[in-house]
Amino acid sequence: MIDEVLLLQRLAAGDRDAYTALYKYYQPKLLRYLLPFTGDTAIIADEITQDIFVKIWLKKETFIGLQAFEYYLYRMARNRLIDIFRSEKKRKQLDAGLPDTQDYRLEEELKYREYQQIAQQAIALLPERRRRIFELSTQQDLSWAEIAAQLDLSVAVVKKQLHLASKFIKDYMRKHGDIIFSLLLCMALPW
Repeated sequence: MIDEVLLLQRLAAGDRDAYTALYKYYQPKLLRYLLPFTGDTAIIADEITQDIFVKIWLKKETFIGLQAFEYYLYRMARNRLIDIFRSEKKRKQLDAGLPDTQDYRLEEELKYREYQQIAQQAIALLPERRRRIFELSTQQDLSWAEIAAQLDLSVAVVKKQLHLASKFIKDYMRKHGDIIFSLLLCMALPW
């Protein structure tokens, strides 16, 4: 793990070592994020990643105090992907004279993946027992009684822990994501 806040402060001051540390830490994450959308074309994913880091260096002074640098990178990647796909679609449309229907679905898929990552980070921040209860409920679809029996807890404790977990995740997502989409995703979380 890196000290992101310190590295961003050093970056803003023009420290190339801080820039290199951020690049080495986040470049593989960005590539993993981009590859499913670029297919097996690692070249496109690498070009997008390089573009993003060039922009980061050029705008380095604006990152002081940024609390969610990783999300900012994913947002930049998502926006760049959308731009590329829109350009490609428009080119194909002009060539074939067909209407565009894929842009909206691609943008929604990218948003969903972004918010899924934010939700996973929120879940990882839960206390161990609360996280375990939440995962048993949401990933294994166990009832409150089944979770209580498996973890040797009362149903009331399970219910309370699920409520606290859901509340924390919703609050976290409101803070770190677009409000409209995060509210839609939060509505799917159990109470």
